[in-house]
Parts: sequence; C-alpha cells; structure tokens
Amino acid sequence: MLRSTLHRVVDAALEASVLGSFTRIGPAVRSRTGDWQTVGPVLRPTRAVVTGSSSGIGRAVAKGLAERGVDVVVTSRSAERADTVAREIAAEIQIAGHPPAELTGLALDTAEPESIVEFTNSLLSGPPIDVVVHNAGALTDEYRSSGFGIEATLASHLVGPHLLTDRLREQLAPGARVLFMSSGGMYTQQLDVAELEMTPADYRGAIAYARAKRGQVELVAHLGPQLAPDVIMHAMHPGWVDTDGVAQGLPGFGKVMGPLLRAPDDGADTMIWLALADLGGASPGSFFLDRAPRRRAYVPGTSTDPIERQRLMAWLDDIIAPHRADLTTPTSR
Repeated sequence: MLRSTLHRVVDAALEASVLGSFTRIGPAVRSRTGDWQTVGPVLRPTRAVVTGSSSGIGRAVAKGLAERGVDVVVTSRSAERADTVAREIAAEIQIAGHPPAELTGLALDTAEPESIVEFTNSLLSGPPIDVVVHNAGALTDEYRSSGFGIEATLASHLVGPHLLTDRLREQLAPGARVLFMSSGGMYTQQLDVAELEMTPADYRGAIAYARAKRGQVELVAHLGPQLAPDVIMHAMHPGWVDTDGVAQGLPGFGKVMGPLLRAPDDGADTMIWLALADLGGASPGSFFLDRAPRRRAYVPGTSTDPIERQRLMAWLDDIIAPHRADLTTPTSR
C-alpha cells in the first residue's frame, strides 16, 4: 500500500511538471516506484505489423517484440531498407540468445494509398495478425501532397493508418491490438476538422504534425469502444525521444533538450507493454504514457467533444472510401 501510494504521488508530480514526465526522468523514476513487471515472451504464435520500423522508436518496438518471440513484419518506404533491418534484427536477437522469431521486411508508405493496398494484399495469404503498431510518419518543414489528395503529414500519420487498419480487419485475430504511436505534441492542438489540413501557404511542419497526432488520439477514442473486444485499440505517446526525426524536424529542440531526451528503447517500452501485457481494466481507446492512461487534454480549449470526433471519422471514411478492401474477397482464413 505504501509503495502504491508513493507511486501515485510521484507519478502525479511528474505529470504536472511535464519536463519530468516527458524526458528520460519519467521512465527512470516510474519504473522504480511503480510495479513495472517484465514483459515476458509470448506463449503462442503471435504476428505483428510495425510500420515505420526501420529506425528509431519503430525499430526498437520491432526488436522488442521479436525478442519476445513475436513474428514481426518490418516496414519502410524502401523495400530494400525494410529487408535489411529485418535481417539485422534477426541476427541481433540470435546473438543475444533469444528464441528465434520470423522477421519479414516489406515496403510501405502510409501516405500513399497504392502502397497500402499492395502491402495489405501481400498479407492476405499469411497467418492472422495479432498486433498492428501504427508508428510510421515524419515531421517535415516542406509542404508535400500525397496520393490521397491531401497534405502528406496528415496522410501518413492519420489517413493512411486508418485505411491500413480498415484493409487489415479481415486478417486480425480475435482480440488483436491496434496501437497508435502519437506524440506529446498533440497536447498543443485542438481537433478542428475544418482546420485539420494545412495549405501550402500556411504550412508549418511542427503544427501539421501535432494536428495529425491529435487526430490519431481522437480516432482511437472514438473507435476503441466501438471495436472492443474484437479489436483492442489504444494510443500512446513516447515522451521526448532522441531520434533522427527529432534531430531533423526539430533541430533546435533536440539541441536544447539533448541530455534529457529518452533513448528509443524507453520510447518503445509502453508500446511493447500495450502489445503483449495484460492491460487489466484499461478502458478501450485510452491514451498512455509510461504504462499508465493519461488525460487527452491539459491546455484549455484543446478538449474534443463526441460530435467533432464523429466529424473526423466521416472525413476519414470519405477519403479512404475509394481504397477500402472488398470484404467479399476470400482470404486464407
């Protein structure tokens, strides 16, 4: 009881500080004061798709799952890069003495509907999928359009993952977990579907990224309760992590916060836990940091009501409609 009380007090203090919560201080303290059980190996054949897993947090997630016996589909926009990383991870876990896992590298660009269709079609003859980790995306300074006919940041983080989930539905095992890697940056933005997409004239990469990440969290809040228990859907943010994306997209932030940034493994920890652990009574569609549900809004005026979430879903469904799977097509299942 004393340890539990101490953890709640310390966790609340870290959360209120933001700096302590989002930096490497957060997991270092929370893992010691809380009951962070080791996420052990899986007890049955399990297959996961981890998008954007050729580097950074995504690679750490893919490797962490593979170390626990999960067969992982590694993705990158480059098929060659995905295959190389899959081979690297397989060699690393073998050298470390972990049980073998099957790692496959496939090309996937979540900003491009044709790439998503090709990717999902390639999985139809394979075994059921137990975990989908939506991690792919980028933060760029330059406006770029996508094959969806919308701005690429929004497409890669939000529209593409929604289409990917939709097209994988028939491949998902009962109780499969569909998980989104969001960002603490979403706390700075309110969901306003009418203002969600930026134009070339007003485009600012960090804001476009934060709006897309806010959209992910609200999508999960809307769909999570609807899909459970057939599909368990949650979102999380990894804190502030030292990745190439941060270095390139937010160079000033990376330089200032460098010593306090989390390692990719720390950013991946909660995602691996969400993918494999017993989550107890966590409400479907929750938003996590460091293995605990968190509020979706702290800044006044950034909360989202159900009506705006419904507008978001209608907008998303309209965009992906031409690319949805023909659910009458037979699969291996």
